[in-house]
Amino acid sequence: MKKIIQKYFTLFFIFNLLLISNITFCDNESVIVVAQGSKPKSLDPHTFNEFPTLGITEHIFNTLVTLDDNGIPKPELAKDFTYLSPTEILFTIRDNVKFHNGEILTADDVVFSLKRMMEKPGSRVILKDIKSVQKTTDNKVLITLYEPSAPFLANLTLPIAAIMNKKYIEAGNNIALNPMGTGPYMVTSWGDGDKIIMKSFKEYFRGTPQNDGLIFKIITENTSRLAALETGEVDIIYAISPIDFQTVEKNPELNLLHKSTTTTELMVLNVTKAGLDNKNIRKAIHMAIDKNGILEAIFLNRGSIATSPINPNIFGSYQNLKPLENNIKMAKEIVFNETKGKGVPTLKIWTSENIVRVQIAQIIQANLKEIGINSNIEIVEWGTFLKKTSEGAHDILLTTWILGVSDIDTVVTTLFHSNSVGAEGNRSFYKNKKLDKIIDLAHSTTDTEKRKEYYKEAQEIILDENPIVPLVYKIDGIGISKKIQNFEYNRASMRNYYENMKKVDVK
Repeated sequence: MKKIIQKYFTLFFIFNLLLISNITFCDNESVIVVAQGSKPKSLDPHTFNEFPTLGITEHIFNTLVTLDDNGIPKPELAKDFTYLSPTEILFTIRDNVKFHNGEILTADDVVFSLKRMMEKPGSRVILKDIKSVQKTTDNKVLITLYEPSAPFLANLTLPIAAIMNKKYIEAGNNIALNPMGTGPYMVTSWGDGDKIIMKSFKEYFRGTPQNDGLIFKIITENTSRLAALETGEVDIIYAISPIDFQTVEKNPELNLLHKSTTTTELMVLNVTKAGLDNKNIRKAIHMAIDKNGILEAIFLNRGSIATSPINPNIFGSYQNLKPLENNIKMAKEIVFNETKGKGVPTLKIWTSENIVRVQIAQIIQANLKEIGINSNIEIVEWGTFLKKTSEGAHDILLTTWILGVSDIDTVVTTLFHSNSVGAEGNRSFYKNKKLDKIIDLAHSTTDTEKRKEYYKEAQEIILDENPIVPLVYKIDGIGISKKIQNFEYNRASMRNYYENMKKVDVK
């Protein structure tokens, strides 16, 4: 009995020691606290191609290659890469890169990770060019493509292309709950996902981070995130509502950063639904949307009207498309004529809890009412939103396309190609063989000017067909405490280099 009591006393002591150390870590002045608006679906980057997950996992894992500030791929976990032919790329793996459990990265880990990505719906769309992956020596991996692919290297820089530890996963560890990579931070706790705690990885191959760790707090309400920044509860917040810009600017303890991005606010129409399956009605809906009103009322003119789903900061974006005129009278006539006066069934407009998107939905609802289309706004929890929209439960959804590379291919392939319908990204369920062919041709040619021509034609088809209505190219407002030094933001990759940031006392 005495031994049993001693055993449980020891366990109790260890538990409390861990608890105390965790509290100490959380309260550490050198830990950077970041607020984001949505909870990650999981911490497995191969599974869900969505920002709340990848914005966190990109600090836990690394990719074979990354992007420089100009959007050019450069080695990361790879020491170098060489094209042996237009369809063969040989990667040499960097020496002595450690996983968080102390194991050394090997070519086997790279091969395993790439093959795993090719099996997952969230990641396989970016690796569909791969014909085979094989280890040629202990530190070399050969990737063979079906045909030349201009965007392939850029796709490998996305956080969804994370390299994992083969032995760790094959041992039965759940990467979604207990991620373990080579990145600058290690997850110590994430509970139900509302607060993800990470500590710095001292043996990170690029050097020990300049802070002790990160805490990601999930605060869904914009006003609550702003209040957390003002009180010092958090150090950095993103996607500030333009209406709150002045609040940050007037606070002597905060800085407001304005960053041009590669994002576009989008209205996605499910073309399989009654009314929306009619090309002319989709055109009328596009004509009804008051984009100027959205830009002025919601974004306070911080940004510009979108004519293409492809942000102008992305290679291949064609900005000379003739925009559809905002014409309520003509749009109303089209709806009446196409439905023979019977009208369109009441539509469901789906949006996440993001207040900006809810406000956009309210303007769109009013615009549709003006042309005789009734609609209901449904605010859907993020996890449910992802699942149900991949199944086509929505009529209309509002979203932001956030691109982690500076090449158009990922956008058009994911949002418009027939092979991407559903979970892989095509939530409009739009299929067009001619458009597929153009996207495929642009994908396989390495001639830059030819690619631009193909993508120009693709964007002209999209504007004519309107499966997606582009709304606004927005400016990202970032609120940051003046305690944070060395803030770095890569526009091309949308990556934040937290490992280089310091937290200092400015009193």
